[in-house]
Amino acid sequence: MTDHGNAQATSLSGDDPECPRTKPLVACGEIKLAALDNTADWFLLTEITNSLLNELIAYTSRERRRQMKQVEPDLCRVKLLEELFEEVHGINSDPENFKSLGRMKAIIDRYGPKLAAVTDA
Repeated sequence: MTDHGNAQATSLSGDDPECPRTKPLVACGEIKLAALDNTADWFLLTEITNSLLNELIAYTSRERRRQMKQVEPDLCRVKLLEELFEEVHGINSDPENFKSLGRMKAIIDRYGPKLAAVTDA
């Protein structure tokens, strides 16, 4: 979401009623989070992080299954998908990653572009 007046990414506060519809945009870096200063902001980051990781888990599972159904599956791609699945699943399974705003921001920054790349393809 861009403010076309100045071509800069807009901010999103934790109190924005449009949050459920804008989560993918935040994860892809199209929306910058406003200063996090209340509990609602922590919940917003938790939901975005969880949603992002679950989308990647679902994507890797779907793509691996689709690849394996082919007559000649690309085993290199299957291996990369399995590695990404294990990596993301491990992050999603560790509750420590959801206790720190810094960790959640780092996860969003790292995996948001990956999700954007696979959903745009």
